[in-house]
Amino acid sequence: MRWTRPALLFVVFLAAGAVLGSETNEPPFALSDEAVLKNAGIPTDNAGLLEFFRKRTMTSQDQNKVAFLVRQLGDESFRTRETATSDLIGLGVIAVPSLRQAVKSTDPEVVRRAEECLRSIEERGARVAVPLAAAHVLALRKPPGAAEALLGFLPFAEQDNVGEEIKTALAAVAIRDGKPEQILIAALKDPVAERRAVAAELLCQAGLGTARADVKELLHDADLTVRLRASSALAGARDKAAVPVLIDLLAKLPVGQARQAEDMLLRIADDQSPDIMLGFDEGARRKCSESWAHWWQDHEAKIEVPKLNEKKASRGYTLIVMFEKGAVAELDAQNRPRFQIEGLQLPLDAQMLPGDRVLIAEHNANRVTERNRKGMVLWQKQIASPLVAQRLPNGHTFIATQSIQLQQLAPQLVEVDRDGKVVFSFSFPTGESIMKAAKLPNGDIACVTNARRFVRLDAAGKELQSFPNARVMTIGGRLEVLPSGHVLIPEKENHRVVEYDSRGRVIWELPLPMSDPVAAVRLPNGNTLVTSYDHRGMGLPTPATEYDREGNEVWSYKSDTPVTRAFRR
Repeated sequence: MRWTRPALLFVVFLAAGAVLGSETNEPPFALSDEAVLKNAGIPTDNAGLLEFFRKRTMTSQDQNKVAFLVRQLGDESFRTRETATSDLIGLGVIAVPSLRQAVKSTDPEVVRRAEECLRSIEERGARVAVPLAAAHVLALRKPPGAAEALLGFLPFAEQDNVGEEIKTALAAVAIRDGKPEQILIAALKDPVAERRAVAAELLCQAGLGTARADVKELLHDADLTVRLRASSALAGARDKAAVPVLIDLLAKLPVGQARQAEDMLLRIADDQSPDIMLGFDEGARRKCSESWAHWWQDHEAKIEVPKLNEKKASRGYTLIVMFEKGAVAELDAQNRPRFQIEGLQLPLDAQMLPGDRVLIAEHNANRVTERNRKGMVLWQKQIASPLVAQRLPNGHTFIATQSIQLQQLAPQLVEVDRDGKVVFSFSFPTGESIMKAAKLPNGDIACVTNARRFVRLDAAGKELQSFPNARVMTIGGRLEVLPSGHVLIPEKENHRVVEYDSRGRVIWELPLPMSDPVAAVRLPNGNTLVTSYDHRGMGLPTPATEYDREGNEVWSYKSDTPVTRAFRR
């Protein structure tokens, strides 16, 4: 296929001036965790780190005081407003969550003063990178009192990525030699819902032992979110008692959380799930819950709840994207279509989800959609020119957007929750544009840009490393980063796929002299699945092809239209 065809409109060529001129051998790494803390004026000894979290943990007295002062931001008395503003700034980071809520007030004076307080507090060091770094150091050192300090702070983590890091650190310090500390078991009865939920999750991950009965009590918790998280954790620990609770929650939770319960049920049922999807209105969700309840009556005795974090053997199913045709399809092991979704507006990325659902980045429709196999939209997020759509384990959706002419209007990297609320956003201050991207299991973000750079960011958006000469010439689709930290780059103009290490050194390459690769995925068997364009100018449809490590073709699928992305499951 010649690049003069309409498809060229959706391929970004890199300007010669955008190529980095750096010849350095070492990538620019971020500061160490201890350096981040020192730069923020935080003591890095154990006592100082524990005090850092304790100072940011609100007591009930603190909460009452902050709420009172926030109300006074709108008082009729100027002196009262001024005093409240000064006092809130003096309280520091413990006031931040309440101040963020105050910014949404309908009173302009409250909004103005809340924003003033937040600016002053943040200028004094209330940055996301600081609690992340402090949690990392405590997780490594595991000093006495770390579990108590982290548990105390947990409900006051301002952002989801901070909360996840606190939970990860807790797993390191509150579970020793596979045995949980008593403080973690006691947290199952904590009056704060977030602590109960996290304690249940960590205990299930560690192996329940004698704590199983205590965790199962949370299946009847007054807080529905705690019920959801406890039942999901118990299902992950193969406890059948969780299944009826998940089914019941389908009709009781808000739609975003109900979909998390549905996702867990679909993973448990696998190919035996009932033929019904969760709707948007109350009646449809109640009907879905009833259908699952009937299913459980028929299957409870014979179904075994799987260990959900285990890797499953490949079924040989292949998800393919055909953007010129505006279609996404899944093939079985014999290359026969299992289903096909058509009428899409330039799909650039897709991901198979439980229950034969598909997440699709529809570039020209300015939206990311989640659809069932019949093409019905089950969830969507309106966003300008999406390139990448990736569903994360926590139910959030990671999206990368094309921002060549939009970078002043929209962020380039976004994470949204199930309700579509933005919980993370990032844009390159240098004006670079995203070509491909992915969020990694540890929370880092990897992407390649139109400056021919591979860049790795931490969860807060701080650059950890980069290397030049990542010659991606086509936009859209997730970037393949391997567990080793190596990255697969489809180099269209060089007619090859290259595996680079973290310093940008070539570890492996697959020459493809007769085609222009646009996407590449490493399969569990070590082979590489590639989609390409025909560069010979003959207008031939190009296949999705699987190659072994020696470059031999071991599988292929040809269509009457170019296959631009392919994923195996």
